[in-house]
Amino acid sequence: MPDTPINPESTATEDAFTRFRFAGGRFDSHTIPLEVLPDLAAYRKLIVEVAKMIFRMRMGKRVRVPKGFEDSFQIGLARIEGGRSAVAYMPRLRSVAAPPPQQPLDFAANQPTFGQPQYPDFDDARDYIENLIDSVGSTGSVPQEFPVELAGLFNSFGQSLHGDEFIELGFGGAKSVRYDTSIRKKIVLSRETTYENAVDAQFVLNGGDVAQGVIHVLDANGVRFDFQPSTEFEFHKAYKRASENVRLVGSGLYDKNERLRRLLSVNVIYSEGGATQPFESRLEEIRATPAGWYDDENPAPSTSAIEAMRRLLVDVSIQPVPLPHLYPLPNGGIAAEWTIGAWEASAEVDETGSQVTLNAVNTDTVEEVDMVIDLQSTELMSQFMTFMSAMSTDEEMPDAN
Repeated sequence: MPDTPINPESTATEDAFTRFRFAGGRFDSHTIPLEVLPDLAAYRKLIVEVAKMIFRMRMGKRVRVPKGFEDSFQIGLARIEGGRSAVAYMPRLRSVAAPPPQQPLDFAANQPTFGQPQYPDFDDARDYIENLIDSVGSTGSVPQEFPVELAGLFNSFGQSLHGDEFIELGFGGAKSVRYDTSIRKKIVLSRETTYENAVDAQFVLNGGDVAQGVIHVLDANGVRFDFQPSTEFEFHKAYKRASENVRLVGSGLYDKNERLRRLLSVNVIYSEGGATQPFESRLEEIRATPAGWYDDENPAPSTSAIEAMRRLLVDVSIQPVPLPHLYPLPNGGIAAEWTIGAWEASAEVDETGSQVTLNAVNTDTVEEVDMVIDLQSTELMSQFMTFMSAMSTDEEMPDAN
């Protein structure tokens, strides 16, 4: 069931359902970053929910919203125009219904045809939202009659905006209204105790809960927060790197004093290059790791693995290779990991300390390099350097020092 503009010839100009002007910050380059597009989907959802409220007020609270009411309202991004920061034109679309099942000619000829209903409530919802934003912007407060159930819907609309950016709703019309992070915060907090906003800060990984797949982190003040990585691989990577400083980017819940209360959805950004802690002291920390650190049955890191990794790193430390981050493995072995450009590399010494398994994955191209080396081999270091050199990258390898 494809969507087509109601009036294709004038979609991007006169007949746009609304026009947004994105201004300030990133928008001064006259483009709209892709990470802003979810705000447009959030705007449609906001329109739909307000329209439902208006419909019930118009028809009576006991009257149900008609079937197909929400689907009857679709808007699309028809054009982005530069020159005034970035202006987005969003026309209303109509659904082209699929052809009905074929009927006998005498039956079909006697059936009435109906067009898709065009409810006025969506236009009223647009005006309601713009008037609300205008009122909050001019008075600094939210009207008392503003419904509690609508406040949370503003969490998603405008969440991608930075502090120096804003949207002009209804741009080019009789009156445009400014919407920014301050107004969004006032609307949400008028009926809620927290509001959603961007997270971009440094944290320290602090282990986690294996059974729940949850990672613990500490902020700069030592306050603990939890989050759930999107994949098992990301969970194990973060879990093994306890005590490492990382950057978390995503969204969280904040109170009215801008204090982070909960992480909602974040990605972990690890620092590139080598570890700053000398590998000898890190290995001694690993040696003190008790059995059961991962689950009830896993052993403590084996002495054989610790000593084998120590000997390997003594040789690696004199090569033009950054020092790795070191972690215990659930089987009693030891892992060394590097981030070099787009490459994520690891060297895992098994619990017997007899061999090392090398693996590298290019996160851009998904190219992979694998190698297993006998730690007693006289060619150990030449084979290791062959593995490292296979990680071709446009960036130079970070200096080992």
